[in-house]
Amino acid sequence: MRRLGILCSGGDCPGMNACIKAVVDTCDANDIDLIGFNRGYQGLIENDWRELKKIDVANIETISGALIKTSRSPEFMTEKGFRTAIDNLHKNRIEGLIVIGGNGSFRGCRDLVNAGVNVIGIPGTIDNDLFYTERSLGFDTAVQQAVNTITDIKQTMYANDRGTIFKCMGRHCGDIALHAAVSVEADSLAVSEIEYSIPQIVEDVKNSMRHGVTSPVVIMSEGSPLDMEEVAYEIQSQCGITTRSIELGYIQRGGVPTYYDRMLGVRWGVLAVQLLMQDMTNLAVGVKNDKIFSTPLIEVEYVLQEFRMDMVNDLRTLHGLPKLNG
Repeated sequence: MRRLGILCSGGDCPGMNACIKAVVDTCDANDIDLIGFNRGYQGLIENDWRELKKIDVANIETISGALIKTSRSPEFMTEKGFRTAIDNLHKNRIEGLIVIGGNGSFRGCRDLVNAGVNVIGIPGTIDNDLFYTERSLGFDTAVQQAVNTITDIKQTMYANDRGTIFKCMGRHCGDIALHAAVSVEADSLAVSEIEYSIPQIVEDVKNSMRHGVTSPVVIMSEGSPLDMEEVAYEIQSQCGITTRSIELGYIQRGGVPTYYDRMLGVRWGVLAVQLLMQDMTNLAVGVKNDKIFSTPLIEVEYVLQEFRMDMVNDLRTLHGLPKLNG
């Protein structure tokens, strides 16, 4: 394959630019033409693209976001929009397409595969909810951003003896909240993967305060069914401590990518081009035990989540709380 395309789809994530740069540099080193479709599948429909050369990607690996931008495209899910996208791939003589995105983007990859397009999927989502791989691009940075922000805010809360509820992104996956909670030794955790009530959270906070904690921290995931404001109100009412609720939001999708996300982006970018050069297609790349691999795209959606109850129970052990059954 001598002419490839690349696009980013769904929410942006730290490490996307590092991955784009690696794809561009690998193509340049092997005399392969590469075009980037702007704004994901929507750009594919609108035939909005740019040729990507080595000079275009100099130093972008240190920046979050996406050079070629990204979007969610409802139009791509329509028959007309999808057919237009396929026609534009043929019109531009694209022999293989690299897609960086999350689970919705991967569904688009499978539709393209079924239409005869050669595709490689790269997992790019801070949510870490593509369970065939241990990590997705952007997750490590999102956790680091959350930990940094929580740590900074804890300092002022400690000075004022206040409690804080933090809500992390992640949609229906609680991985960001879990990893951040363990890192900052949060006093309680609420994620969608565990049945937990507001009274239980209050008891966790009371337990920590009995052990001398004056500025308790509760971390919730975006997918938790509990109301953050209600949690704050109950802690303030029953524990007698001023409590604030803070939604961390998009700060988790920005910032300088960690070395790990940059490394994943580079290695997956190189691998994606290598696979297409060998006419190996319709694959998704991933990582397990720090080793990168590829697997058929069609199998990705059938891999179920294995939530890290061992990490949950490590956190509870820190505070002398009984372990939960997974």
